[in-house]
Amino acid sequence: MTQKDDQEARPPWDAARVNLTSKELAPGVFAVMPDDVFAKDHVGTTAGFVVGERGVLVIESLLNGDLASQLIGLVRRVTTKPIRFLVNTSYHGDHCYGNYLFPETTTLIQHPATKKYMEEKFEEDRSFMIGLMGKGKGIERVQARTADISVPDMLSVDLGGRTVQVRHFGFAQTPGDLVVWAPDAKVLWVGNMIQAPSPALPWLLEGRHKESIATLTRVRDFLPEDATIIPGHGRPMRPADIEFPLRYLDELDRAVRAAIHKGRSLEATLDALAMPEYNAYSLFDWAHKTVNVPAAYHHLRDSVTAS
Repeated sequence: MTQKDDQEARPPWDAARVNLTSKELAPGVFAVMPDDVFAKDHVGTTAGFVVGERGVLVIESLLNGDLASQLIGLVRRVTTKPIRFLVNTSYHGDHCYGNYLFPETTTLIQHPATKKYMEEKFEEDRSFMIGLMGKGKGIERVQARTADISVPDMLSVDLGGRTVQVRHFGFAQTPGDLVVWAPDAKVLWVGNMIQAPSPALPWLLEGRHKESIATLTRVRDFLPEDATIIPGHGRPMRPADIEFPLRYLDELDRAVRAAIHKGRSLEATLDALAMPEYNAYSLFDWAHKTVNVPAAYHHLRDSVTAS
């Protein structure tokens, strides 16, 4: 990630206290979520798996070996079929650090940008995650494992009797954001491109909010109205729920542009952009003030000033 040195947030959740549970959304299609997912607006990382006639595809491997083992255990409660595929939706450690716990025969799928980042910056990233999440959370034991198959656009995976699609709609939070679509069940895993339903806000950890708006719009327009979305850190939601982060990002863009046109500094812009209609989010102060407003300000300043 960029802007990592600027992140001073407390751990948003305790990796040592996450208890995973699975929910069958359609025959053979399971969301895996922390057991407090319906009680909080931001929880530990979600995951999932899809069972076909010949094997299983798992979405995410989570932050450490303990959580990866919980996830594999949930799969094994349902089926003894081999875990043939594992997809990471991004290079964020809480989505991919558990890769090393999966069988050697499991084919790992990532976007090329995710594979490149992990190959070049794994030790740096792990040090950051230990600092963010705390020592003694199992991150020290993590081993790097990167993609066997890189997916820049779209890949159809045949599990036997059902096909799962791995898609890249564009930049949302990282250059390598992937989604996993189970078309027969109308279930989409989106990783961190959507943190959780309202009141959760996007995290512009790498800026580029206009690209995030475009990508979220494409995802919304792709989905049927009755589809189920599994966000990166929250309860299941519907495509209509994407309107909330889109509205926030659009209002953020317009407000920051206006502040720059008035010649306001970043500090003055932060003071002016309270946006109280969005402050019900438990991580609002960090996400909005520490990450999103500065990211939008720096991204827009040169273009607005030049126009």
